[in-house]
Amino acid sequence: MPSIRIKAAAVLLIAVAASSARIAHAAPTAPDAVAEVAAKAHEAGRFDGLIVLDRGNTRLYSGRFGDADRATHRPHTTDERWRWASITKQVTAVLVMQQVERGRLRLDDVLADALPGFGTPAIAAITLRQLLQHTSGLANPDDTPTNAAGVPSFYRGATMAGHPVPGVCAGPMKHAAGERFDYNNCDYLVLAAVLERLTGLSYAAQIERRIAKPLGLKTLAPMVASARPARDRVTGYLADGRPEPRLDIGRYGAAGALYGTVDDLLRFDRALVDGTLLSASSTDLMWKGEPKFGYVALGAWSYSAKLARCAAPVDIVERQGGIGGIHTINVLAPKQHVVLIAFSNTAATDWGQVWQGSGLLYDLLDAALCAGAPPADGP
Repeated sequence: MPSIRIKAAAVLLIAVAASSARIAHAAPTAPDAVAEVAAKAHEAGRFDGLIVLDRGNTRLYSGRFGDADRATHRPHTTDERWRWASITKQVTAVLVMQQVERGRLRLDDVLADALPGFGTPAIAAITLRQLLQHTSGLANPDDTPTNAAGVPSFYRGATMAGHPVPGVCAGPMKHAAGERFDYNNCDYLVLAAVLERLTGLSYAAQIERRIAKPLGLKTLAPMVASARPARDRVTGYLADGRPEPRLDIGRYGAAGALYGTVDDLLRFDRALVDGTLLSASSTDLMWKGEPKFGYVALGAWSYSAKLARCAAPVDIVERQGGIGGIHTINVLAPKQHVVLIAFSNTAATDWGQVWQGSGLLYDLLDAALCAGAPPADGP
């Protein structure tokens, strides 16, 4: 009888040891995996800033890396007001879709009707959908002459007098409308002019009335064009470590001039996923990626991503941004109710392309959405 108890105890000890070994070697949780990816990127000099992971309106992870101002060694804080760069376009697309939902605009409306008198007959035939998807063919402000620091003249002017959108956008088109994808800030500057004519409200007033106030966002607002643009509280750094040249962020308008905290962006994202800002049908329409144009949707990219540790592809809505030394990323996995946000203040940050199966964004998404799950080719 004692020998039986001894054998049973031995079996129990072996089972406990095996269980402990499995726990010790268990796959990391999503927050731990995201933290590890971000820390390695920071140590390699490829990421400084803030990163947030949220699932189901619960913040799973929030991390800070590096300094907001290297000269004074001032560290990043969660209440910093960042330039959102081209995440602005994602917000502008929501303003457009709200008017579509109200029946005041249609995506296939042409500029001849939505913005009479603007540009040539070819420009007048451009649709709002083409503007939202960057297939308009409009002239590009990035092509204006650059100064010694490489900043196009378009982004150095003090005012945007005259027509509500700069004259460069009404210049000679680069290609026929609808012919191909061609990323261009003029597309969203013109959309803002359409919205201002329709509503009688400035772009800033629409952001306040349609987005910030309903969601209780305290910091979201566009920068105003200025003859003497001040440096941001979060300093952007070039890839070689120098501070970025001064930029008049207000000149980016509805294409890139929004500022706000990471918390306000998270509230905006939650509202998109939860259906607070738009109906489900309008959101689905906004998030429908077009394969022939690289899965560009309206104000973002929407595609199915194959990640290393996920058993099945994951539907992703992605919006990248970058102005000077500030690089931003805003990613939603709507079916999983997951939001991943990262703001970086070094131009050394390269998010990469998820479809290529590598890069910082791919690694972050794999960590955020797949950590703790069996590998795709596992048992």
